[in-house]
Amino acid sequence: MRIIDFLKDEKAQSEFSSLYMLIVLVIAALLIITLVKPMFRQSQKIVSKTVK
Repeated sequence: MRIIDFLKDEKAQSEFSSLYMLIVLVIAALLIITLVKPMFRQSQKIVSKTVK
């Protein structure tokens, strides 16, 4: 019964939702970094080739 009461509590729900939002933001940031970083490396190689 205590778990059900805890899940019905609005404060607990808001804490869980903020925790999930934080986890989602961290995962999104990691995905963006892993996708954007190689693109910048590739563009730096292209720029260094065109400058020479």
